[in-house]
Amino acid sequence: MGLDRPYFPVSPRPLRMLPRLQPFGRDCGNPTQDRLFFQLDEAFEAYRHAKVSATRPGGRAPRERLRVHSPGERERGAHRAILAWVDRTLASEYPTRFPPAPDRPTDVREYWDAVALEVQEDLVAVQRTPAGTDAVIAVHVCFPSGWRPETTAGWDFRRIHKPVPQFADHPDTARSLADAMIERGPYVRFVWTVCADDFLDHHPEEGRRLGWETDPQHGWLRVERQVTVSFPEHEAALFLIRTYLTPFEALGPEQRATLATAIDCMPKDVLRYKNLDRTAIRSVLDRSGSKIADT
Repeated sequence: MGLDRPYFPVSPRPLRMLPRLQPFGRDCGNPTQDRLFFQLDEAFEAYRHAKVSATRPGGRAPRERLRVHSPGERERGAHRAILAWVDRTLASEYPTRFPPAPDRPTDVREYWDAVALEVQEDLVAVQRTPAGTDAVIAVHVCFPSGWRPETTAGWDFRRIHKPVPQFADHPDTARSLADAMIERGPYVRFVWTVCADDFLDHHPEEGRRLGWETDPQHGWLRVERQVTVSFPEHEAALFLIRTYLTPFEALGPEQRATLATAIDCMPKDVLRYKNLDRTAIRSVLDRSGSKIADT
């Protein structure tokens, strides 16, 4: 089931990269799909192929994208609870596709890998440590937007988000996000950027990505729907990241105008962080509008 309408979380105001958690299930433009934790659609095979290419020997990526941190029973308990929830939720949301009680691997790493290849979302699990901080205990991310997910196992959210403008300005922001994920929710938030290609994997070394300096003929709005699910009894949380790509030509006139304004007023530190070229993006946006008018 595809989206009724592509997500468009763009505002004609300077972009502030803050959590902005919203209650899960609220209508974000797709009343039916917005109530689903996992959004599986007709593009599933393309997403799965991209995940296999990023994680399997013989694919593009030699570096392992799955990392699991489970030194003790506390962590292993969180892994079991989270993975069991994924199975129950898939069986509930897609009963004909995922019958109850699937035959799952007993090894936690194999279990994570099997689950990750059945969904279009990337997966990250976080747990509060006995010292009161938080740490990533599992990461299976094949579609990063310019970061290195394989390095983050064992990191806390503050360290992961340190390069992000405005997160660094407010040290408690990442901690508050982790606390909300672990203690409350579920929540949903949206993150957006624009890119010069429709490749899902933007890993800085192993993915494929075209820069705006290549004078691209097309552009895409890249949106991440990020869902958090809490497991307070294990002081843990699951973070789901579903990436959507919408070509500029598929945006309506008002949406293109809003996106142009957002790019024009985007703070310079955010432009640098996202590797965006304001002039090139505006040129592609203008051309996309002209192409539609000519058809």
